[in-house]
Amino acid sequence: MKVELPQVDPLRVESPSRNLTIVFRLDGQGAPEWQVLRRGAPLLDWSPLGLTFREGKASRFAVLDSKTRSHDETYTLVIGKTKQARDHYRELQVDLEESTPPRHRLNLLFRAYDDGVAFRYVLPEQGSLGAFEIVKEDTEFHFRDEMKAWALRTDTFHHAYEGQYLPTAVGAIPETGMVCLPLTMQREDGVTLSITEADLTDYAGMYLRGLPGTALQAVLSPLPDGSGAAVRGKPPFSSPWRVLMVGDASGRLIESTIILNLNPPCALDDVSWIKPGKAIFPWWPDFYCDKPGVPSALGFENQKYYIDFAAENKLAYLELEPPWYGPEVDCIEHPEKYDITRPVPELRLPELMEYGKKVGVSLFIWAHWQNVDRQADLAFPLYKSWGAAGVKVDFMNRDDQEMVRWYHTVLKKAAANRLMVLFHGAYKPTGTQRTYPNLVTQEGVLGNEQNKVNALITPEHTVTLPFTRMLAGPMDFTPGGFRNVTAKEFAPDMKRPRVMGTRCRQLAMFVVYESPLLMICDDPAAYRGQPGLAFLQDVPTSWDETRAIDGEIGKKITIVRRSGSDWYLGAMTDWTAREIRVPLGFLGAGRYEAEIYQDGPDGDTRPVEVTILRKEVTAEDTLSARLAKGGGLAVRFRKSG
Repeated sequence: MKVELPQVDPLRVESPSRNLTIVFRLDGQGAPEWQVLRRGAPLLDWSPLGLTFREGKASRFAVLDSKTRSHDETYTLVIGKTKQARDHYRELQVDLEESTPPRHRLNLLFRAYDDGVAFRYVLPEQGSLGAFEIVKEDTEFHFRDEMKAWALRTDTFHHAYEGQYLPTAVGAIPETGMVCLPLTMQREDGVTLSITEADLTDYAGMYLRGLPGTALQAVLSPLPDGSGAAVRGKPPFSSPWRVLMVGDASGRLIESTIILNLNPPCALDDVSWIKPGKAIFPWWPDFYCDKPGVPSALGFENQKYYIDFAAENKLAYLELEPPWYGPEVDCIEHPEKYDITRPVPELRLPELMEYGKKVGVSLFIWAHWQNVDRQADLAFPLYKSWGAAGVKVDFMNRDDQEMVRWYHTVLKKAAANRLMVLFHGAYKPTGTQRTYPNLVTQEGVLGNEQNKVNALITPEHTVTLPFTRMLAGPMDFTPGGFRNVTAKEFAPDMKRPRVMGTRCRQLAMFVVYESPLLMICDDPAAYRGQPGLAFLQDVPTSWDETRAIDGEIGKKITIVRRSGSDWYLGAMTDWTAREIRVPLGFLGAGRYEAEIYQDGPDGDTRPVEVTILRKEVTAEDTLSARLAKGGGLAVRFRKSG
């Protein structure tokens, strides 16, 4: 027989502009629930909250205390989509205690922003709870109405977030299997939501599973020891933030800094060595070299050839891939056999590093994560002594608590040696780059490298990513393919990969996609003397301001970003050709020279065609252009007066 507990009046907190409201209550059984209102109407219906420990579910709570506070701060980011971010919210803290022994205490912290809401679980220090194991998180998201959704599905916790975010409906997400975060949803009125997490530091990565109707349930990545536990810890202890991003239109989510806001401030005293930039990526074209006498294989002369191209074209970095310390496949399949402090002799790595230093090109050094786990304390100081700029750590393919904790260990060790970090074979970002800005980008995305082996990198996929995966943070998509073909002409190619859609689409990705370290994926022969190279030379990778001008998930997008007084525009479409008109009011006062890279008149059938125009514009003007099928538009606006 159930005994009803005395109910307290719902507690609520409103966002600064009062457009979003979080409401908290305990049901008749003392179980916590929350609701989110948008302009007074339910956005998220009453949804359960809670944690299940090894010994059972914490339940039958009573409210001990509650309090609210306001916060408004503007802080500076070292790298990213904006220089200044505003952290403006109102917070509700609810302190709970079980009504029956063992009387565990659980606090819930809610934050209401104008562009989303978030909460986290906090286990305060308490005599009734020592070391604990969480086997399940009882977080659910109940929506009143059906919505479109774009879901990356997985049936395993061992993966690298490399899949398509396919259109579906919330009610169609199955109770078996899982979907990855972010999960972006859209109502019929255009209001767009996305569920993700922030400040994932010492916890399991979260997924979602369908429930009957239009409801979703959190699923935690289990620890790899087979115990059934997902999280181990002892109080005081906090979960990551569970975030529901909200925008009147899909583009508003791209502009949001809520994920960064929910992370701790920068932990590094000196960030002068963290330099965003572009890197040449010799692995993608299989080290192809058209210089007579230089083999198309990793070696000193081959990498010198790529370094020379980087230096000539304002590219700050070269990414040194396997087989720099052993055969590529064997390094991946049997990392225990290799030593990441011993380069193959034919590479003459110290000499290559010294040459790069003379011409202004530094190296990012690839390594399998298991080698880094075993050798970081030796390898990172060595790489620093060589003059390396950073490390690319690959093939983790997990986001359980142990691996999440390991990411942070690597970031700290790398920072101690002034090394930037690119995580590949990685989970999605959760805002860690605010705290450790030496995390310059991470993969966790189905990117251009897949053109070597499959036909999944379609225009629809690439105009879905900004509204899904990119909401979590920077993504290493490796854009810049200059062998541009139609869908009919495309075929995977390990040696000389091609890309679907127009060249201007690839240029536009350098503006549309957020990544302070951007790979230029093709080989020098593909770029040399080609229209569009000048844009790649000049486009920044870290920005002072970002605005989403227009967009429709999976169909089209237009983004502008500012660096200093210059603005850059990137627009992309799916396989539908479009005429677009972009009001230039974002420019502000003054006159600008617009350098325009647009699809050629025959771009539908000749994707390599680029028309380059230059004209003077002001904020009063509107820029018109035709995007070809699978096309794009890239523009640089330079202030001229």
